[in-house]
Amino acid sequence: MHLKKIAIIRCLKTSASCAGAGCLRAFYDKDKAFAQYGEEELRLMAMWTCNGCGDSMLENQEGIRKKIERMKALEIDALHLSHCTSKKDEQGEKHLCPTIKAIADELAASGIKIVQGTH
Repeated sequence: MHLKKIAIIRCLKTSASCAGAGCLRAFYDKDKAFAQYGEEELRLMAMWTCNGCGDSMLENQEGIRKKIERMKALEIDALHLSHCTSKKDEQGEKHLCPTIKAIADELAASGIKIVQGTH
């Protein structure tokens, strides 16, 4: 059976008040988004935080580049986008953060599967 290497990314703003317990519980219990792997062995390779939106993101381009390159070097099979990476608009529709989308698009172009959600 193939070992699946998984990473989870979450929102910087949300991380100020979230310990990541829900994402970790979902991973270890193979709830919802992780149930797709069935009985495959999973290894959590990284649970990382985006460097932020807007100006804060622009101030630390080198840091986010290092994180993206690290995900590639780890040869992760899938990047799970925590629920906090999508926010509701005025109509109640959820939209993926543009910064997280850019990160996900780059990793997807490298052959890494992108999965919306963790729990």
